[in-house]
Amino acid sequence: MGAKAAKDPVPRASIPINPVFNWSVGNWMENFYDGMKEGKILGSKCPQCGRVFLPPRMICERCFAKADEWVELPATGTVQACTRASVKVADNGDLVDLESPEIIAMVKHDGADTCIAARLEGDDASVGMRVEAVLNPDAENVLDLLAAYRPLG
Repeated sequence: MGAKAAKDPVPRASIPINPVFNWSVGNWMENFYDGMKEGKILGSKCPQCGRVFLPPRMICERCFAKADEWVELPATGTVQACTRASVKVADNGDLVDLESPEIIAMVKHDGADTCIAARLEGDDASVGMRVEAVLNPDAENVLDLLAAYRPLG
């Protein structure tokens, strides 16, 4: 038998698409964002194992119970991980260079069992650093309600 013939390449076409998306945070997360508009940080609590989720989760990943109890958490927490970012995602989805790097931190709020990610003010960060949330209740975009964290002390 002879060698097999190479298959013809699959034709490809490039079609420019610029979709416009409207999305809803849904009934569950709406409570979380409404709380921030009132200056509160709300987490959801599992009624079976007692874990507190921030950001809130509808279902506990450990016992699969509906975490439908809402608890107010303090604005303070501890940095669990952090990184320095030199780019950000623009409104159109493109990556754009930042004028100066920003620190993004994973913060575990006092009383919570999970972490939430946000920008950290300043130019220095370390694991174990104590921080407090900076809320912007007047933000036009719900994703900007948690403006940043600032170091304590």
